[in-house]
Amino acid sequence: MEEFEYGYIDNNGYLRSRFFAPISEMVKNEDGTASMVEVSVEEQLARLSGTWKPVDHLDEARMESEDPDFVIVLVPYDAGDHIAYNYLSKFDRKGVMKRIQVLKDKLSSTDYKIMKCYEATMLKDALPYDVSELHIQRQAWRDDINELEGKLAAHTDL
Repeated sequence: MEEFEYGYIDNNGYLRSRFFAPISEMVKNEDGTASMVEVSVEEQLARLSGTWKPVDHLDEARMESEDPDFVIVLVPYDAGDHIAYNYLSKFDRKGVMKRIQVLKDKLSSTDYKIMKCYEATMLKDALPYDVSELHIQRQAWRDDINELEGKLAAHTDL
């Protein structure tokens, strides 16, 4: 059974919507007997207060941001005879902060390797890890952190 979404924009600018499909209802006939009748979507809408309009389907292709630092935010609006959506790109502050924390955790998780190499150097022992490789990886994480923190600073107005 096909469902149809109808809705309206309330006084606060929020979309209020429901899915409708034809339904069967028991009604009492004039002779006192009961029978099942089908109630169309239009008849159901007529029973509701307010102006309910068809709501556009979401365009899944427009829901994905090409930039990992941004998310798509849906903003519904009344387009006259239907409810439509604007697909706005918004800086994902929480997502960027989470990525920074993941990188900082990676740095912290390798601190012991640096300490082990330092101890080995002080004792003139063989290094337990490839310090050059370790440094390159850790510096890449630092560079990524600095880049993401720069993006956060650039988007403080949001």
